[in-house]
Amino acid sequence: MRDDPLDDEVAALRVEPADDDARTALESRVESLGGSLERELQFGGVVVTLAESAVSDLCELEGIERIETVDTLGY
Repeated sequence: MRDDPLDDEVAALRVEPADDDARTALESRVESLGGSLERELQFGGVVVTLAESAVSDLCELEGIERIETVDTLGY
């Protein structure tokens, strides 16, 4: 998905920011990439959706401890 995104596909991801500052930066980055925050999870995780073509840009964000697909985890 990161290296070979599909055109017109949307990715649903569970993202875990390291702290509150990273959480704020995450929200800004997702919005700037045309995505949205879908819901808050326990222990600081967030479910976001965005175009697969934007996943690589999201992965470059500082302060993110983990990014996983929602399908992998069953959220």
